[in-house]
Amino acid sequence: MIQRILLFFICGFFLVSCDFFQKKELSNDVVIDTVIDFNSVDIFPLFPKCDSIPSQEKQKICSQIKLSQHIYASLVSVKITTSKKVSDTLLVTLNIDKAGKVSLSNIKSSEFIQHQIPNLDSLIKVGIENLPTLKPAIKRGMPVATEFTLPIVVRN
Repeated sequence: MIQRILLFFICGFFLVSCDFFQKKELSNDVVIDTVIDFNSVDIFPLFPKCDSIPSQEKQKICSQIKLSQHIYASLVSVKITTSKKVSDTLLVTLNIDKAGKVSLSNIKSSEFIQHQIPNLDSLIKVGIENLPTLKPAIKRGMPVATEFTLPIVVRN
């Protein structure tokens, strides 16, 4: 009699526990996002007055324009003279850290510009040092450091 009851419980245990031994599969609807694109950000670094614009693309354009205007204003305050006509583009690479502080990474210019305006690099550095603190770029809800290149057209 005890053997039958014990056998009944063992059989019942095996019948109920079959679900515990089956392999469970994830549904196709579950997406695990582990790929992070480090070359793009969700929100571009913003100049203080550009964050009230509703469109992110327009915010980006506004920030680029404000940066260019700020650097241009620092260059206009100094009288620059050249011996030849200049029409060229500089590529200024800027770093913006997690706190929004802008620093100069690199300036690429032609030898012609370097010869005609030898102090241009230092003037641009001063203009960048005087920039206000920006709102940093956002990636996945976290502020991140970014680097981007700003073209500056030089003409006289």
